[in-house]
Amino acid sequence: MIQTNLSPKSKFWKHLPFSRYLIFISAIFFLFSGIGFIIDLKVQGAYSERLLLINVFYSGLVAVFYLYSFTKNLKFLPFTIIFQIVAGINIWKEADQPLLAEFPERAYWDAMGILVTLVLGYILLIIFINKEGIRNLRIQAEMNLAQELHSNLVPKIEIVNDRFELYGVSNPTDEVGGDLIDIFENETTYTCYIADVSGHGVAAGSLMGMFKSTIRVLLNKDEPLKSILTDSSKTIYNLKKKNMFLTCAFLNFKPNHTVEYSTAGHLPILKLANDSNNFEDLLIKQIPIAAIKDFNFTTSSTEYNKNDLFILLTDGITETSNKKNEFFGIEKVKQTIFNNRNDKLSNIYEKINSELTSYGAQNDDQTILLIRCL
Repeated sequence: MIQTNLSPKSKFWKHLPFSRYLIFISAIFFLFSGIGFIIDLKVQGAYSERLLLINVFYSGLVAVFYLYSFTKNLKFLPFTIIFQIVAGINIWKEADQPLLAEFPERAYWDAMGILVTLVLGYILLIIFINKEGIRNLRIQAEMNLAQELHSNLVPKIEIVNDRFELYGVSNPTDEVGGDLIDIFENETTYTCYIADVSGHGVAAGSLMGMFKSTIRVLLNKDEPLKSILTDSSKTIYNLKKKNMFLTCAFLNFKPNHTVEYSTAGHLPILKLANDSNNFEDLLIKQIPIAAIKDFNFTTSSTEYNKNDLFILLTDGITETSNKKNEFFGIEKVKQTIFNNRNDKLSNIYEKINSELTSYGAQNDDQTILLIRCL
């Protein structure tokens, strides 16, 4: 799905309010502008008063340029290096022979300049840290609440009843994920579904919550599966950002040993029949939910029998990559399930998860729902 390549550090600087960034820049400017006074001490007052002030400003400005380069725009770095060299050489060329008789008084003012710039820089740095500390504490509290809400929306599924054994887990990459697994039972049917919102994080988690709420309302009305998908897509389309969408896969088990299924831009549903050595890919090629305003989704059906396995998963699993940038792929998932088809579903999941962990680092939400018919 759609992902961001920004590191947590880059995200911090990108979303830092300009007013706070300006405080930090000012702190860095004053902390490093004192270097101009230190240089003047080293050359025993060779700079004129005008040139001293220029050097003080130059020292702070170079530090600010480096800060901007490494926090906002790395392409600015070559300019910073060239500016530092050229301006520094020109300042040095204008230095005069020091007047040793005047140096003691000059040294006093250099020391005062160092003291003032350090104190100003320190004060501004403390202001920045305090403001960001309070802001981050508030954000952390909100994220903890969002994470708790996400855990309630997407709990671990571990159910065994007279009809099914079910096991499902969603592992988000951030505090809040965009993947969803859910089970809904009424008097006649048993609905299992999985969804994957584009991207991850709070925005994806919010859309995921809206989708689950919409689906639950329609399931409670006992709507046909194709109507549920069509109506939910129309509803979500009007509530989301333009570039957001979600994929999903549904299984609707009926009492007559048939299961209605549908996929919307999602990976195929895997079926491993008890009497078969091959997986059947249940797939309907349709656009994702809320990709466009009006689309009529369709469904299909197949039979299910005792000990048949159905697997729903998101591409955070199949697109886990190793150091060679090779995807884990769906075939490895199939092989692991096939080799352990008679194990408890929780054990099958643990083996898949173990292989994923050793294969490569997680870079997207990873979600799987395993269903065994009893």
